[in-house]
Amino acid sequence: MAYSDSIKLTMSSSEEIGKAIQKQRRAQKITQKEFAQRLGKSERTIQKYESGEILLKIDVLKQIANELNVPWQELLFAKDTNTPKDNTTAEYPSYEFHTMSNVINALFAITELTDFSFELTNTKPPESPEWTAGIKVNGKGNGKYDADFCLFMENWITKKNMLQTGKISKEKFDSWKSDMLAYYKDSRLDNEAD
Repeated sequence: MAYSDSIKLTMSSSEEIGKAIQKQRRAQKITQKEFAQRLGKSERTIQKYESGEILLKIDVLKQIANELNVPWQELLFAKDTNTPKDNTTAEYPSYEFHTMSNVINALFAITELTDFSFELTNTKPPESPEWTAGIKVNGKGNGKYDADFCLFMENWITKKNMLQTGKISKEKFDSWKSDMLAYYKDSRLDNEAD
């Protein structure tokens, strides 16, 4: 089967291809900025390639592979071959945050959920002695999971403090984390696409 330069990639997900690009770039110790200059792209475009935000066309993928000196098929048929360290990682993938933009984008997505009653908070001098910002959920709010979220946060803070003070081991904390993820696995959000 011949591949047309204009067809979009469907062999691997955009995220898998992005991770493969990122892995190759990092292995060669090339910064995103340097890679962007080599390709004649912006650094933000490289970030979007690597996060899977941009669905790459074959011709662009070939250009990237050529610059990385790898066969383009290696990126096209990319699969994560890393063996997870524990069941938590295997069943519940971690998220990578490489830029402040990644964090802000996640916050935008979280606060758009309708099953939680989110409130954004901010304090700053001179009105307050501290400068803080946060997302607040009212446990008695109207959101479907408001109470669950508050109970989880209470438990998480307790477990985190116990870990930091040596009252529980990292293994016990990871086991608790895995239990929490499994417990809430089937708690579907109404506005989540099926």
